Amino acid sequence: MSSLLYRWGRWSARRPWIAIGLWLVLAVSVATAGATLGHPLDDSMSSPGSDSHAANELLVGSDSGAGGLTAYVVATPRDADVSFLDSPAAVAELSRLEQSLVGLRDLEGASDPAGMLTRDPQAAVAGQQVSPDGRVAVIRLQYPPIEHTDVQALTALDDALDQARQGSSLRLESGGDLYFTFAAPPASFHEAIGVIVALVILLVAFGSLIAAGLPLVIGLFGLLVGTSSLSLAAYVVDIPQWATVMASMVGLGAGIDYALFLVTRHREHLAIGLSVDESIGRAVATAGQSVIFAGGTVVIAILGLAFAGLPFVAAGGIGMAIVVLVMVAAAITLLPALLGLAGTRINARHRWLGRRTHDAATRRWARWGSHVTRHPVPYLVGGATLLLALAAPATALRLGMPDEGTLPQSRTERQAYDLIADGFGPGAISPFVIAIDTAGDGTAADRVSAALAADPGIVATQVVPEPTGSHLAVV
Repeated sequence: MSSLLYRWGRWSARRPWIAIGLWLVLAVSVATAGATLGHPLDDSMSSPGSDSHAANELLVGSDSGAGGLTAYVVATPRDADVSFLDSPAAVAELSRLEQSLVGLRDLEGASDPAGMLTRDPQAAVAGQQVSPDGRVAVIRLQYPPIEHTDVQALTALDDALDQARQGSSLRLESGGDLYFTFAAPPASFHEAIGVIVALVILLVAFGSLIAAGLPLVIGLFGLLVGTSSLSLAAYVVDIPQWATVMASMVGLGAGIDYALFLVTRHREHLAIGLSVDESIGRAVATAGQSVIFAGGTVVIAILGLAFAGLPFVAAGGIGMAIVVLVMVAAAITLLPALLGLAGTRINARHRWLGRRTHDAATRRWARWGSHVTRHPVPYLVGGATLLLALAAPATALRLGMPDEGTLPQSRTERQAYDLIADGFGPGAISPFVIAIDTAGDGTAADRVSAALAADPGIVATQVVPEPTGSHLAVV
C-alpha cells in the first residue's frame, strides 16, 4: 500500500488539475444526483420490539387515527382580561378558527374546544381542551402516519393560521409532531463559528494561510460530497434526517484532522530539502497510511451502533460512516493535488504572523514538551485529575428526547409549548399514551386509568374509548 500511495502522491503533485478536475466532476455529479434523484431521508424513529412500537402498531391497527402524526393549535385572547370561560365573543372567534381548519390537506380530525365551551365549559376544562383559568384553548389535530403525508400538510396548516391571524383578537401558536417531522430546523451559526475558530488556530499553528486553509478546504469539500451522497444511500438503507447533522459534526472534524497529518508531514519533508512532488509522495506514503488506519478505526467504531438494537440508530451510524470514508478518500487523493498546486507557497508566512513570531512559538512549545517529558508523573496525575473533574457532571446526566421546549423563543412551536405549560401545568404538553386492547372487557381501561391516577407522579388521566374495542389511556 505504501508504494501505491507514494506513486499516487507524486502523480497528483505533477498533474494536480487532473485530480482536482476528477473530484469536481464527482462532487457536481453526486450533489446533482442527490438533489434531483435522491431518496427522502427517513423521519421515523421507531424501535421494533419495544413497547412503544407495539403500542403504535396497536393504534394503527385499530383504525382509531391515533397512530399517525399530531399537531395542535393554541389560542389565547390578546386582551389579558378576556377568558374563554366568560367571553362569548372569544368563543365565537375560536369557533371561526376551527372552521378555517376544516378540509386542510391530509387532516383527518380535530378537537372542538369551542363546541365544548358552548355546551359545557367545565367539561371543556375537564377534557383539557381549555385551561382551568380559561385563558388557553387547544385544538388538537390528527394527521395520518408519516408515510401517508408530507411537508405540504404543514405548509397548508401554516398558511391557514397566517390567514386566521389577520385582524384576530386571538394570539395563535402551533406545534406538535407535524412540525417536529417536517419543519425546517432553526438556523444555526455554530458550525460557521467552529470553522472560523479552527482557521484561527491553524493560522497560529502554521503561520501560513495556505497551510491553514487546505485542511478546511478538504473538510468542507468532503462534507459536501459526503452529505449529498446520503440521499443516494437512502435507496439501500433508511438514513434518518438527523444523520446529516451528526455526519457533519464528525466528518468535518475528521476531514480537518486527516488533512493535518499530510500537511504537517509534507512541510517536514520540504524543510529537509526534498522537492515538492517527492515530498508529497512520501507524505502520502507515510501519513496517508495513518489516515486510512485512523479513518477505518472511526468507521468500525461508528458501525458499532448497529449493536444498539435500534434500526434508526444503526442507519444513522451508516450515514456517518459514509461521510468519514469520503473524508479519508479526499485526504489521500484530493489533498496531494492541492499541495502540488500550492508548491512551496505552503510555507509562505503572513506579515502579521511573521517567521520570527512563529519560530518563537515553536521554541516555546518545544520547551514545554521537554518539561513535561522530564516530569511525567506529576503531569500524568494532574492531567488525569483535570479530566475526571471535567467528566464529573456526566454522573448527574439525565438523558431524554428533546422537545419543543428546547427550541428558540422565536419559534411558534416554543411559544405554543410555553402557553400550554403555563395554562395546563407540567406534563400537559407531552402526555404519555397507553394503548389497551380491552378484548371485550369494558372496564379494563378504567381500571388501568385508576391505577395510574394513584401514582403521585401522574397529574391526571383520561380514557378515550374506540369503537373497535381498543382504548387509549392518555396520561
